[in-house]
Formats: sequence, C-alpha cells, structure tokens
Amino acid sequence: MSYDFVLFETDGDPGSARISKSPLTERIDFATPSSTPVLESLAAGLAATAPLTVKLEEDAIQLSGDRCLYVVTSYNSAEEAAQWLATIALDYGLGLADMNSDTILLFGDEDTDAVVQIENWYSPAFSAYGLPHLLIEVMRLKDTQLPYLRVTRTADDSQFIQTLYQVAEKQWLVEYSSGAETLGTEVATLKDVIGLIEAWFAGAADFGAAHSWTPVEN
Repeated sequence: MSYDFVLFETDGDPGSARISKSPLTERIDFATPSSTPVLESLAAGLAATAPLTVKLEEDAIQLSGDRCLYVVTSYNSAEEAAQWLATIALDYGLGLADMNSDTILLFGDEDTDAVVQIENWYSPAFSAYGLPHLLIEVMRLKDTQLPYLRVTRTADDSQFIQTLYQVAEKQWLVEYSSGAETLGTEVATLKDVIGLIEAWFAGAADFGAAHSWTPVEN
C-alpha cells in the first residue's frame, strides 16, 4: 500500500487545511499542466536524496497538474517521508500536502524564526497562511485534546506567545512573555487571536495596545 505526498508552489492562503476543500485538489489533478524550474530540478534529483528509511514506489516522483510534484512512498515509511519532504519544502519555500490524510502540512510561507506547537503536533516553522486553519483545528479537537497553541522564537525559547481556548467561557486566553514575566488577556474571537499572534511574530510596535494585559502567575 502506498502513501502519497505533494510538494507544491504556493498561491497564498488556500482557504482550508483540508486538501479536498481547497483549490489544491483541482491544481493537482485537473489543472492544465505547468511547472517551475525548482520543481523540475526536484523531479530529476529528489529520489537520490531520500533517506534509507524512506522506500519510494516505482516511478514515485512525478510532476503533476499546476506546479505540483507527486511523491509516492510505501505506507510503512510515511512518517519518515513526511519529515524528509518537510525539510525539502522548507528549504525551497514550497507547500507540502499529505494526500492520505487530506491535510496540508506546510503552506509554503513558513518562517523558521519561530516554531509552532499544539497538542500532539509540532511544526519547525511559523505560517501566517496556516495559522487560522491550525486554530480551527484546535477548536475542533477541544473535546479530546488540550485546546492550545504556542509560538516560540527559535533563537530564544523564553520568548513566546500562546493561546488556550476556554471552552466553558467560549473565549480565548492569550499569554506572551515580556522580559521576565508573562502577561495575559482574554479575547472573544478567533480573529482577535490571529491578529495578536501575527503582530507579536512581526514585532509590531503597537502589539497588544488595544488590550488590557495582566501578569500571569507561573
């Protein structure tokens, strides 16, 4: 049994982290064929870079659809393949889709200045395109997993911003590190959370100015 991945050139926010609900579905299978020099180069040489733990199927790497590169591995080496292809995607500024789980793993705008973590999942880079969809996933899993997300600076893991969805109150707790202390506030909407995280990541001078922050006891 095979396991399928797709490396793709990004067109911006796909509107969903589910492949089947995004334009990526049409791009992969139905669009007029087109490619880029980066994808053509990878199509020619990617197999030679595969780790020994990744088993590629016959004719495993094929250009497909509109600026997509299909990669087919064995089912048993899917986890190792995902790690390998994520490294490739980050190196070349590409998106990465897991076809078997109908999930976009990387969106193509990832910035390795920060890492992102939710319960049982970790990304080595921050994606502005992916952030809204990741927070929606946090809410979707709130009944079975801790509904939180944390973004941490790669260069200094004491610098972070994190959010926890408070189910009973139907609101978000947002906390961030400020010098030696942690400050927190509560916001009502997903849009508020996204705005705060993006402003913090960008180092905006007016970050958090519209909210009242209080010290958090550690």
